[in-house]
Amino acid sequence: MKTTNGWERTPFHITRNELAVADERRTDWCLFRMWNFSREPRAFELYPPLDAHVSLTPTSFQASFH
Repeated sequence: MKTTNGWERTPFHITRNELAVADERRTDWCLFRMWNFSREPRAFELYPPLDAHVSLTPTSFQASFH
């Protein structure tokens, strides 16, 4: 589940692991997207492949020592 207080098209964060599981278990997985949470909660479902529904933009990096 991914929840925001914004409108239904408000960007949300998804982890690399969540994307991998969605890809590996396409028939068993869905993302439950809840929005407008603090006022009048609404929701919908997104099914893999997620990039068919949303633009995926990397926003952070993990730094590892050499």
